[in-house]
Amino acid sequence: MAGQGAAHNGRVPMPAARRITLWPRGLVGRVMFVLLVAVALVFVGSSAFYEEAETYTIDDAQLEQVGERLVIDARVLAATPTSQRMVLAAMLSTGDLTVDWRTPAQQGVMKGQPASLRMLHDRMAGTLPSLQGDALNLSGTIAGTTDVRGTLRLSDGSYMGFMAPDILQPHHMRRGIVSAAILAGAVLLAAGMLVRALSMPLRALADVADTVGSGRWVPLADKGPREVRYLARAINEMQDRINRLIADRTEALAAVSHDLRTPLARLRLRAGFLDDANAQKEIEADVTEMEAMITGVLAYLSGEKDPEPARPANVASILATRVDDDADQGRDVTYSGPDQAQAIVRPLALKRVLGNLIDNAVNYGGNAHVSLTVLDDSLLIRVEDDGPGLPDAEIGRVTTPFYRVEGSRSRSTGGLGLGLAIVSREVARDGGRFRLYNRPQGGLCAEIVLPRNTVIRPAG
Repeated sequence: MAGQGAAHNGRVPMPAARRITLWPRGLVGRVMFVLLVAVALVFVGSSAFYEEAETYTIDDAQLEQVGERLVIDARVLAATPTSQRMVLAAMLSTGDLTVDWRTPAQQGVMKGQPASLRMLHDRMAGTLPSLQGDALNLSGTIAGTTDVRGTLRLSDGSYMGFMAPDILQPHHMRRGIVSAAILAGAVLLAAGMLVRALSMPLRALADVADTVGSGRWVPLADKGPREVRYLARAINEMQDRINRLIADRTEALAAVSHDLRTPLARLRLRAGFLDDANAQKEIEADVTEMEAMITGVLAYLSGEKDPEPARPANVASILATRVDDDADQGRDVTYSGPDQAQAIVRPLALKRVLGNLIDNAVNYGGNAHVSLTVLDDSLLIRVEDDGPGLPDAEIGRVTTPFYRVEGSRSRSTGGLGLGLAIVSREVARDGGRFRLYNRPQGGLCAEIVLPRNTVIRPAG
């Protein structure tokens, strides 16, 4: 009715305005955007560096001009009396070429021209004969500067010193390599940051997907590229369906077990009125077996969604307490290990695991020896017996739910085949490893490696 009233009033709901952003919504668009940014950075950086590199070249024409001026100034000084040459040299000096006159005594011993300046010498001399050979000496030029310094020997043996500032520019090869390296590093850094931003939702998706089907599931956030959001929604919906299937199966079995307990209780009660003792005993045994079946299956299924949180606990105390309880019942069970071994575990799940292993060891091996070894970042738990062990072909199959080695399929000896399956599942939930192997001296060993996760510090 409200919608009809709005229509009659002439008010049409306006669609929500779409926000326009430069960051693409799809994964393909974002990858193309990263490539476009990288190409743009290369283009802009290359243009800037190439323009700068053009200013760092040697101007041959300017060098030739300096050489011509040196020849002219040398001729003028040579034709002038020695008493006036100092003054004339000062008059010939300009901002782009400074000259002075020196006697042989003032010049002193000439240093040899370094081989690194030979190319510069040839460029400056060009086709001028008076500058070729050893008459021109550039030994005063310092590497890494922009000034050209040297001396020119006159015809009478005296010398004309000169300095041409800002003529020689450093060679651009090394600067070009450094510039290219800086540009490549900047492009790689920018591209790496963008690609990392793209891959973060995928990494989070992979981490959370590992918890599908477990009680540690946390719904995925609906963010990231369009394709990642679609995948996150699909995984969330899949996990919801899995949880519903597990819950429905557990509730259905619980309801069936509840309904079965009543007729089983009546059957046990009626068996008590039978005159035949053998028949009474057999019926009660069948009732007990059916109750054990129901209890075992419910224990296995209820553990698929275990709400028990992990917390700091003394694993050594848990093992020793369980062993003491079994020993008090007359079972041949012993323990060896430290009194303290702190770790982050689920205590009830660990007790259930240990109980299943001890029961198997006592039932099939006659005894059980529990040992605990504290490693740097993990705990090593072994439950060993002196029984006949298992055939090698069966060791990899006994952790399968409802699988039993015994061919008799007797519940009194073979159980339901859920004990080791529960052990394997609970150990994996805590991030540990579980394996079975036959001992060289005989008997079976069940080995568990549990991570300690963190160092437990006392409160306060």
